[in-house]
Amino acid sequence: MFRRFLLVAIVVLSSPICEPQAWAQRSNASVAVMQAAGGRPSGGNRILDPLPRHCPESIIVKFSGDVLEEDRDSILGRYGCFVVQTCEPGMFHRVRIPPGEMPERVVRLLEMEDVVEYAELNHFASLYFVPDDPFYAPYQWNLQNEVSGGINMEAAWDIETGDPNVIVAVLDTGVAYEDHGRFRQAPDLAQTSFVAGYDFVNDDAHPNDDQGHGTHVTGTIAQSTDNARGVAGIAFGCSIMPIKVLDNQGVGSSFDIARGVYHAADNGAHVINMSFGSPDRSRAVEQALVFAYGKGMTIVCAAGNNFVDGNPPSYPAAYDDYCIAVGAVRYDDTRAYYSSTGPHLDVVAPGGDLRVDQNRDGYPDGIIQQTFTVDPSTFNYYFFQGTSSAAPHVSGIAALLISQGVTDPDAVRAAIEGTARDVGPPGWDPEYGWGVVDAHAALLYWMP
Repeated sequence: MFRRFLLVAIVVLSSPICEPQAWAQRSNASVAVMQAAGGRPSGGNRILDPLPRHCPESIIVKFSGDVLEEDRDSILGRYGCFVVQTCEPGMFHRVRIPPGEMPERVVRLLEMEDVVEYAELNHFASLYFVPDDPFYAPYQWNLQNEVSGGINMEAAWDIETGDPNVIVAVLDTGVAYEDHGRFRQAPDLAQTSFVAGYDFVNDDAHPNDDQGHGTHVTGTIAQSTDNARGVAGIAFGCSIMPIKVLDNQGVGSSFDIARGVYHAADNGAHVINMSFGSPDRSRAVEQALVFAYGKGMTIVCAAGNNFVDGNPPSYPAAYDDYCIAVGAVRYDDTRAYYSSTGPHLDVVAPGGDLRVDQNRDGYPDGIIQQTFTVDPSTFNYYFFQGTSSAAPHVSGIAALLISQGVTDPDAVRAAIEGTARDVGPPGWDPEYGWGVVDAHAALLYWMP
């Protein structure tokens, strides 16, 4: 049996603290912080298209001070160019180049002219992307903060926000992705792209969440972002394939989990996120992972929350040949007390610690996303902790890498592990793996 790694242990709705149910797993908790913003978003989700690095139609040229205007125009004319605008204080010009001509070539030619002081590309600059989601800056320390940096998302978003053709399969308790019967779509997933998934618990085509965990995990990967509502997601331009393999108690069988993996692999998913685990091996699940890995899928798994319970290996995370096993760190980049360690651990990501408020925002240091606890039509923003919350950070980064064209799972793993921030002993170690993931550095890893 597979049990989830992040179970509701306490819910803080106002000042009281209540314990609605006791669970077998330890170190799993959530804290509700505020009601969902009302009304419709003020605008649609903005996916930032990558800009060219420079203007394709013009360059910048400055001539020596004693060059006559007619001589200047004659030189430019030899290359089919002409001045369209002049900055008088600096005495440099914006020069139009012939249609279809390469700006780099014209710059090289003009630089060889004795009377040209310099010629250069007319480079573009752009705003650095910071989402307008109101709870992003004050509460999502895991994505960006001034102390550890989080996973360095703001610089990463300037490079890539995700391709909707890149699909992340979330194998979990389902996702609050549609209005269907008693279920409602989470308001802060309204602009997130979804593709068809499947419910292997109930054997139907509506993998709606009846527990809350899968919706929270999905939010970290691809919450609707820059929509003036709630919180942000890492790869918010990518698509989610919801696959329900865990029931409303957060428990799923090896049979259903293996079927879910095959379904994701056979239906176009590029990344699988599995924020659950078991101390028991399953040949059915392992062979499904071998199949998915062979089809080029990146497989990301929570490493486990069982450090204080003997620290046993957790599967599927411990199938290290196929899976990226993710442990959890706190705000200060130290290992979260519950996070399992071992020889299979690959990297760590923010998972939170609800016992502390190191960032002093007035709330325990969990990972905040929108979900529900009891009624799948009533949503709040909740802080969760656990390696369940750490794993989707890595899945989101993997989706951004694939959006850039880095599709081989070994290449995706190399970028994520090779750029992780080393916070333990030098190199790999069983407590932190290769270190804390860095989204921006990972996106730069394979860039020329």
